[in-house]
Amino acid sequence: MSLTLSKNKTLLKDLIYEEVNGKPIYYKNYKLVIKGKKTTEEVKMSSALQALILKLLSNFLEETLEKKNYIILYHEIGVKTKKGTRSIDLAIFKKQSIKPYLTKSKILPICPIIAIEIDTKAELKEGEYMNYIHQKANDLLNSGAEKVIWILTKPKIILIAQKEKSWEIKKWNDDIEVIENINFNLNRLLKEEI
Repeated sequence: MSLTLSKNKTLLKDLIYEEVNGKPIYYKNYKLVIKGKKTTEEVKMSSALQALILKLLSNFLEETLEKKNYIILYHEIGVKTKKGTRSIDLAIFKKQSIKPYLTKSKILPICPIIAIEIDTKAELKEGEYMNYIHQKANDLLNSGAEKVIWILTKPKIILIAQKEKSWEIKKWNDDIEVIENINFNLNRLLKEEI
């Protein structure tokens, strides 16, 4: 019995997606892993569409941003925030601020200037989705991010949050400003690829 309890505690630790105010936020469908109906890898995986969007945006940003000033990191980057630890799909950092941490295998102690999220992998109760997005975006903004861009694949909208500004809701065919004079159009990027 204690061996199973110990295994479950280890498994639960592996299934933590983020931690906020000392409380874990688990990966979506984590309970199915505990019941043996899914593997840990299955609940951590992205869909093909999410992976494609991440690839297209990272390629676009690598081509357009000045490499001497910015570094782009992607694939669930862990960052410390005022409320805990958050996971970010794609992050743009000022090169000088992140340089000291690039060779360390730890969660970053700083937030990016721009955070881009594609859906979420968090286990949320019904009706909590927008509340979670609001809280996470505000946590990132209050911890140093200048802008959070959140791409939602089901309703095909993009939310843009900036500190002390009203949130904007855009369509996938709208031009989205990442940084001054750097804009992407998600529909156009997808059409060029597929």
